[in-house]
Amino acid sequence: MVKLFIIRSFKVSNQTEEQQIEQLKEWWNDNGTPLIVGAVLGLSGFFGWKYWNEEQIMTQNKASDSFLLVTDALDKETIEDIANTSQSVKSDFPDTNYAVLSAFQLAKQAVKNNQLDQAITELEWVLTNHSGSDLASIAKIRIARVLIAQDKAEKALSYLNFAKDSGYAEMANLVKGDAFLSLGKETEALEAYQSASSAGKLTANHPTLKMKIASLQAPAFDLEEANDANNAMEVNDSESKNVTSEIENSDANNSDTATDTDTDTDIGSGDSDKKESETSSSENNDGESE
Repeated sequence: MVKLFIIRSFKVSNQTEEQQIEQLKEWWNDNGTPLIVGAVLGLSGFFGWKYWNEEQIMTQNKASDSFLLVTDALDKETIEDIANTSQSVKSDFPDTNYAVLSAFQLAKQAVKNNQLDQAITELEWVLTNHSGSDLASIAKIRIARVLIAQDKAEKALSYLNFAKDSGYAEMANLVKGDAFLSLGKETEALEAYQSASSAGKLTANHPTLKMKIASLQAPAFDLEEANDANNAMEVNDSESKNVTSEIENSDANNSDTATDTDTDTDIGSGDSDKKESETSSSENNDGESE
């Protein structure tokens, strides 16, 4: 092995300059083009990414400046300006989160104006254009709230299927409870409210949630049992009235009997007095005759 290495090294060292140049040419012919293409692509990618990144930053800055107009309109409570500026941000910068926030503002204004269908349209825009964003979860919950207000609770439930580990699961369960309650499904509503409460992040100290849970945990009012109890009370009242009437009739009869007895006694007493008077008068007449 050592001899073979020495022989090869000797051959390389004895190669002429022309042979080395020829080998370099062959290598370049085999690898030169791919190397150049790779270098060009690498540089192009770097500068392209840099340009794209700068464009994104510029777009975000412009969108931010435009959204400042929305917040300014909100501070001044100029409804027309809120609508115009929000719509402008949506149209000019649809891929930014500022567009989503603008859509939320438009939906909020629509709800205030009782334009619930328009509010859903704005929120659906968020789902269509930003389905992978966390803000889409907020849009789903808000759509469900609007649908419940429209007496479409069954449809609202289709927007509230969040994973248990989702950061929005507890808020979704809170709204889900409202939907079930609207449908008259109190057992399901209680389970949803308890799931929202047990998460303990946003709703642990939610007073309204606590009241809803407490009201659903109260003993259920059985209408049939109440009617039975009411009927029983009416029967008892009727029987009591009958007994009272019988007692009153008995007292009246006793009173009449006593009155008759007193009358008879008075009559008897009168007759006796009359006899005594007649006897006395007869005795007097006999005395005078003598």
